[in-house]
Amino acid sequence: MKIRMGILSFVLALFSVGWYAEMTGVVVDAETGVPIEGAVVLVEWTVAKGIPGMMVTEVYEATEVVSDKEGKVKLSGVFNPSVNPPQVIVYKAGYVAWHNEFIFPDYRKRTDFHWGKHYVFQLEKFKKEYTHNAHMSFVGPFLTGTPWEKKNTISKALDWEEGMAFQERQKQWRKDKN
Repeated sequence: MKIRMGILSFVLALFSVGWYAEMTGVVVDAETGVPIEGAVVLVEWTVAKGIPGMMVTEVYEATEVVSDKEGKVKLSGVFNPSVNPPQVIVYKAGYVAWHNEFIFPDYRKRTDFHWGKHYVFQLEKFKKEYTHNAHMSFVGPFLTGTPWEKKNTISKALDWEEGMAFQERQKQWRKDKN
């Protein structure tokens, strides 16, 4: 009986990894708690492929949703025991991008995220002391593996900020040149 329970526990643990049910949440202003409409949420799941020592990570599934008038989002899940935990990024112009693993600007490890129902994504307003160039360096690496067609909305949302970052770089180049 103990052996059966052990095997059952092992099988349940094995299948609980990589099984992400639908997630719901709301995107709000961190300072005021007011819901944010039009925030883009990109979720990406990856899988490891290859043989030990020669593994590569590939995108398994990626999806984008945009928050509604009440800041609400509904994210589809993934049911695959070999999928890695998701990368989640939330972006709205004028705010700092929210990522489920790290916090801008100092890349501290985020510890408050859990995949599930009723999660509150709190977006901090972009501060004067931040640079768009540094912010794009924070956001960019999380978008590199996602196929273009799966990140179209977030890429369009980031276009204006990339323009701002470019202007910052131009000012710095001119300053360095003189």
